[in-house]
Order: sequence, then structure tokens, then C-alpha cells
Amino acid sequence: MISIITVSYKTTDHVTNMLVTLLAHCSNTPMEVFVVMNGDGTDVEPLRSRFPTVKFIVSEKNLGFAGGNNLAIRQATGEYILLVNPDVLFIDNAVQAIQDRMDRDRDVGIGGISLKNPDGSQQDCVWKFPTPVDQWLLMLKIPHAFPNLPPIRQYLMKDFNYEQTQNVDQVMGAFFCIRRDVINAIGPLDDGFFMWYEEVDFAKRAKNAGWTTRYYHDVQARHKGAGSFRRVGTFKKQAMIRKSLRRYLKKHFGLGPWFLFTLFDPLFVILGGIAALVKPY
Repeated sequence: MISIITVSYKTTDHVTNMLVTLLAHCSNTPMEVFVVMNGDGTDVEPLRSRFPTVKFIVSEKNLGFAGGNNLAIRQATGEYILLVNPDVLFIDNAVQAIQDRMDRDRDVGIGGISLKNPDGSQQDCVWKFPTPVDQWLLMLKIPHAFPNLPPIRQYLMKDFNYEQTQNVDQVMGAFFCIRRDVINAIGPLDDGFFMWYEEVDFAKRAKNAGWTTRYYHDVQARHKGAGSFRRVGTFKKQAMIRKSLRRYLKKHFGLGPWFLFTLFDPLFVILGGIAALVKPY
């Protein structure tokens, strides 16, 4: 069985559409479905009435992506845990497909799929693990002027072949299938990350423990992108990203990079503000 978890913060519209497509395409697959209402004060009763087979968990406090998912992970009983963003739409039985492939590929601890934009075009959904160098360039907004710098192209995997199934460092957390054995070995998501870098950290920890992350090109779903994030103010959003980045760097690269990024945080705030004037969302 597979346990499907989605975390909602002011995204009831997306959650409704996701559940409709999930149940339409995947109802023949043994599964349990959790929706975590993450401290936004939404009345959950209309959703309970419409989707009686779904288990709703209501958190009075917004615990972020990791903390919200962990609430459901602690209750989940599946051999696989599938984290699905509210703004994902199923176009076929991707749930059964990812489970079948990971049943076959026993070395794979985390599975990701080919996520498509609403118009059907390919969405960027795999990346290298971040390093202090590429994240430094991003925080300084240098790629706005020089998008083809080698460290940035490498981090963003601009030459990645999305038509080929292959092992990768990380897959997008919008559709993130975890083998139960991985959680048993390394624990759940680190809820010290409120939002951003939490699935990256999990994939890094899984790799350190000997597990593979694999992108499956022949499993697909639609993904609008940033469903919850669009409802957070730009400056608050940027502050979340910088805080999570510092936590990631401290965990995986030590105190030196953490101190450097902390020291230069005021500069990053200024540069982020300038960038927000150009690209407000």
C-alpha cells in the first residue's frame, strides 16, 4: 500500500482539484490519503463531506512543509510515502506506476517523475545538490545577468535529458515518493526547515545512507507550481529561503559557509528587494 500526503496552506481550491483527479485515476490502487490543513483556519468540513475516504489532519499552527508532512508521516502505514503538492493534477495512475517501478528497483529510496506544466510542456524538476558556490551566486542574483555560468548550469542541470530515466541527486518535492525503509533508517523530514530545502536535505541524507534517488521519465503528472508559495509575500518568502539555505549549509558543509551566508544576509536582503521590483512573484 502507498500513503499519499498533501499539505495545504490556503490552497483548498488546489487540494479539491488534486483529490478529484487522484480519485478519478488512481482509485483502484490500494492507498490511504492524508490532507494536512496547515494552520490557515480553513473550515475542513466541506472537504470531509466531499471526500469521505480522505483522512484530514488539522493543525492549529502552520508547521511548514516538513512539519506538516511529518504529522501525516507519523500516522501513515504504507510501504511507500508519496508527498504530493496541492497543485498537482493526475492525468493517469501515476501512483501505481511509481510504486511498480520502485517495487522493481529495490535500490531506489526516493522516486520522482516527469512533471509537466499545465500546457503539457516539460517542467524543470531535477537538480544537483546545492553547494556554497552556486548558492552564493544565486543569493547575489548574478544569474539574472549571467544565466549560463557553469556552476549555475550544473546546479540547475540545464543539459538534463528528461526523456531518459536515470539516477539524480534530487527530485522536486511536488511528487516525492519515499520508500518506508528510508524513513526507518534516517528519520522523517527535518522540520527545522519551515519551507524550502527540506526535500533536498532529505535526499542528501538518503544518499549518505546509501539510497538512490531516481527520476522516472515515463511516469507523469501536471504541476502548476508554487501553489502555497504564491500566497506568501515576496520578502517573507525570500527570508524563508535564506533561513533554510543557512540550515542546509550548516548541516552539510559546516560552520564556515553558514557563518559567511549569515554575515552577508543583509546584502542578500537588499539584492532580493531589488530583484523583487523586477520580478515581484
